[in-house]
Amino acid sequence: MSLGLAQPWLLLLAPLAFWLLWRQSLPQHAHPGLSFLPVDPASRLMFAALRVMAATAFIALILAAAGPYAEGGSIVHTGSGAQIVLVFDRSGSMSEDLSDGREAGAPGEAPHEAKIVAARRLLLDFMQQRRGDMFGVVAFASSPIAAAPLTDDREMTQAALASAQARSLGFTALARALALALDEFRDLPYTASRVLLLVSDGGAQIAREDGERLRRLFAERRASLIWIYTRGEREPSLRDGTTDINFSQSQSMHDYFAKLDVPYQLLEATSSQGMREAVAQVARMTNLPTHYLEHLPRRDLAPYLYSGAALLLLLLCLAKSLELETWPR
Repeated sequence: MSLGLAQPWLLLLAPLAFWLLWRQSLPQHAHPGLSFLPVDPASRLMFAALRVMAATAFIALILAAAGPYAEGGSIVHTGSGAQIVLVFDRSGSMSEDLSDGREAGAPGEAPHEAKIVAARRLLLDFMQQRRGDMFGVVAFASSPIAAAPLTDDREMTQAALASAQARSLGFTALARALALALDEFRDLPYTASRVLLLVSDGGAQIAREDGERLRRLFAERRASLIWIYTRGEREPSLRDGTTDINFSQSQSMHDYFAKLDVPYQLLEATSSQGMREAVAQVARMTNLPTHYLEHLPRRDLAPYLYSGAALLLLLLCLAKSLELETWPR
């Protein structure tokens, strides 16, 4: 346990306690023959004890005024969950319908629902249910934005995700978004599985130099990657290795991720129901044992010192009340 003082300069007053030890505090009474008085060791011991009590009470008051505290330290808790950074695509193509209307999903869901709307709604539910996880949010279109840092503050991350809106811009800065998301793990201890959850409909390019940097960052941060590919009904599956030139960028993304030498999983969603199943699979994949630190607040020790000083002063007052004021005749 680490101890400290909020105002250590007050300890400069502590040497004044020696004055209380040596000063003459006993009353003086005239007596014609002190040499005839018997030696009284008990009284001398009591007088010495009173001086020590006075000095101790003074030092206790000085220490209490200096603001002593004990560092709270930390406690390691074991639970289940993960550190998840959502890398959320808000490019214009995410405003397209996820379903063609043949599958409405759960009751109450619109048959025609934009990719970004369905993903945002289901991920908000996912975040609400995962109380043991830490979440961060990086939204990207032509440039990435760290919308919320990696934290257990659920209101902050949900508000950041809810504010993500599609933007009709052509360029998609995927590599910069992934690098920004990986930076969220930089100063955190490795106490839980680290996951980058990419939600995108593809269509992005990763340059060679960006690819090498991402490979290095993934290795340094020890993070895994899950891509929920919101491809829609009429878009080809990337698992089959499509040769459609219109989706070559998405296929290149998948091929690059598969060669990153990190745990990687591709989940494809073609409808709201498919998105729900993908999110449920993410929940199963990330529900792993985790260790996290709870930092305890510092403990104020001044009340204990004030109480001790008050007790000593009470005893001194009691001794003062028993003091002999006049010599008996």
